[in-house]
Amino acid sequence: METGSGCGHRGADCKAYVLDAFIDGEGGYTTVAVAVALLMSIALTFGVAAAQWSHARAADVQEVADAAAMSGENCVAAFSTVAQVLDACVLSMGLLGTIVYGAGMIVAAIPVLQHGAPKILEVGRRILECRKKFAKSASQGLERLEKALPALIVANSASTVSANSSGSLSYAGLAVPYPQESKSDFSHLQDEVDGKEMEKAAEELREASARKKEAIDRANAAKEKGWHADNVGTCMRERAQSLAKLTEGQNPMYPSPSAWKFDFARRRAVNYYVARATSNVIDAGSADELQRSCARGVFYRYAAEELSNARCEEGEVVDIQLPELPHTTRMVMETELYSTAIWPCTSEETGTTLHCSLECPGATGPFAGNASLADIDSGSVAYCETCRMNAVAMGNVADASTNINNGFEHYWRIVVEASKDYQRAKEDEKKAEEDMKKAAEKSGSAFERALNMLAVERPRLCPPGAYGCIGFVVRGAAELPRGLSSTFLKSGALPAGVAISGAALAPDDDTDGHNVLASVFDGLERSGRTLFSGLLDGIGDLWGSLLVGYGSAYGSVSQAANKFFDDIGGVFGEKVASWMRRKVKDVVSKAGFKPSDMRLRKPVLTNTQHILDRAGVTKTAEVRSFIQSLPHDQRGIIKTCRSKLVSLMGENGKVTIAEIPIPGMEGTSIPLTIDLSTLAEAIP
Repeated sequence: METGSGCGHRGADCKAYVLDAFIDGEGGYTTVAVAVALLMSIALTFGVAAAQWSHARAADVQEVADAAAMSGENCVAAFSTVAQVLDACVLSMGLLGTIVYGAGMIVAAIPVLQHGAPKILEVGRRILECRKKFAKSASQGLERLEKALPALIVANSASTVSANSSGSLSYAGLAVPYPQESKSDFSHLQDEVDGKEMEKAAEELREASARKKEAIDRANAAKEKGWHADNVGTCMRERAQSLAKLTEGQNPMYPSPSAWKFDFARRRAVNYYVARATSNVIDAGSADELQRSCARGVFYRYAAEELSNARCEEGEVVDIQLPELPHTTRMVMETELYSTAIWPCTSEETGTTLHCSLECPGATGPFAGNASLADIDSGSVAYCETCRMNAVAMGNVADASTNINNGFEHYWRIVVEASKDYQRAKEDEKKAEEDMKKAAEKSGSAFERALNMLAVERPRLCPPGAYGCIGFVVRGAAELPRGLSSTFLKSGALPAGVAISGAALAPDDDTDGHNVLASVFDGLERSGRTLFSGLLDGIGDLWGSLLVGYGSAYGSVSQAANKFFDDIGGVFGEKVASWMRRKVKDVVSKAGFKPSDMRLRKPVLTNTQHILDRAGVTKTAEVRSFIQSLPHDQRGIIKTCRSKLVSLMGENGKVTIAEIPIPGMEGTSIPLTIDLSTLAEAIP
């Protein structure tokens, strides 16, 4: 096989050809051929490298624009988190104060606990006062930070653009927020949640509850007094057993006031007087003995009948009408013993005469019918000088046994007096409970209005950059790197270029803002050594639940409040307190707190047209004009922005955005501070 074509053969008739310079006589490549090949390879390599560098650098301007837009929107994301945390603190403190007021109302409606209500109400008032101060500082702090946000966005994005410049390759640009001015509304942060109405209504409830407690105490004391007279030591029970020989079934023992009723004493007395009337023997030994035994018999029958007909109800309605047994002349004259014609009369020389009995030695004449003791005083019948039966004699029957402590009537009188005290106390208790119901309704309405004020729409957040940030980047012309320029490749330049990019915020499904709130709560607890220490047990835990549960407000508020209310303790069967607790729980459940989306926001690239459309900037000429006006002095841009930030936020980069006052410690507060370097780390 031979190399080359036929005309390349040496022959007698052929002359030397050009290819001879590249191919030798034996068909191999000459040194010239190898040198030309190497030169062409080097030239092609350098050319491809230059083209690759140019294409890569030309594409880099878009990446820089993307980075500028993202870094600008990062500032908006950070601001949104700060605003949401402050709103969570303000809302949770308002809820905390209002719920504490609700707890105070419940306690005020429990007579045995009402003395503790003022302290709880005072705690609620302090918390709402602190919430008011904090809301004001938070609103001012957010407005201040929001004013600095455009400068932060521009400075942060310009620093990002500047950081990508290297060697002869320089970039100029920044990110512009849309909207460029704030459209946020923080007015709801400062909504007045005044506890005065709740406190006034709760105080009315507490006063009525205190009156009920005082009436209950009087009723209990009266009942214990009656029980003691009926059951303890020398008492009605002991006297009935000793004097009337009643059986255990007729004369039972009641071990405690709670097991005893006034009606039990009434029944015992009925049994006693029936037994005494049955066993009473008329003593005819003397006129005086005859008179006393006859009077006793009438008195016993009268007492048994009066007590049998007495009202003694101690249920929902208390109606106790136990009669006092007459033991004086005056008292006898006010009863049927004085007015009823039961005493026998005889016709004597002095006229018709009243006797204690026809067995009276003075009853010598024929029977003349019956008359009353009142008839003696009216002159209708004559007074018997022998038996001397009259109102005075009837009053003497129970006089001694009423006025000395070994008489049955003595202890009955104590029971009657106690029943009257008990009746008055129960009436006062009923009136106080009616007043409690009215005050509870006012308290419930005040609580509902306060909670509904907190349930309004949360502050509308629309800071600069809320629609997104558009990064505008210009690349200047650049010379090819020296390494790519040589005798083998003509030197060249990369022409100037322009790129734009848009970034907007999107929720990050892999994050949970509740963790941020939990961290805030832990920090506040550490800084304040328990923010609400010294106020009420459970206050700190309740606030933590409300704060961290901001993202699921409906469920967490209801559950946390119910637990706090239940921890107050039982309402001991108190109707008003039970109604009050149901009311405040129902109000909390129906308040309609909408859960906030607590996913953290992150910047994502988006079509710039979407941002421009939302901002109302639809003319591309405006965008082109803006790009053409971009300054190339990146350091000047950053310096200007930094000066703006210093004038708004101060020199050190750490800004107190709000202060949480500590309840009960005037002039002491916990500052909530943010470090602007985390928003603009690259700002020199």
